[in-house]
Amino acid sequence: MSDSTDQTSAGSTGNDRLYFRQLLAGRDFATADPVARQMVNFTYAIGDRQTGEVVLVDPAYSVNELVDLMEADNMSITGALVTHYHPDHCGGSMMGHTIEGVSELLERTSVPVHIQADEAEWLAHVVDIDDAHLRT
Repeated sequence: MSDSTDQTSAGSTGNDRLYFRQLLAGRDFATADPVARQMVNFTYAIGDRQTGEVVLVDPAYSVNELVDLMEADNMSITGALVTHYHPDHCGGSMMGHTIEGVSELLERTSVPVHIQADEAEWLAHVVDIDDAHLRT
């Protein structure tokens, strides 16, 4: 495993159900992407080891690699959480560069995309997705 953070327990409770990975774009995945290497963006995977379900937070850059990493850990992506609509957090076009993100995730797996209500309209515009996928 890379230097990414891999949390296997939830604090001092001894609960080993928590699945947590902090993945740095350009280092832990999307290593061939020059924009990912320049930006300092993390994608977080938060899930339940018992159910095998995981949510990706800010899935941007090489989405197929993110999905493959989750599958390698026997985790099934059940949703995405986007903190805000900037392309380096959700995909889209930024400074003449195209960044993979939510659109590519939805091509690979149909999951709800959670976002704050005030950001939903902007996210739908930036990544060109149907409102039906958005949960506020």
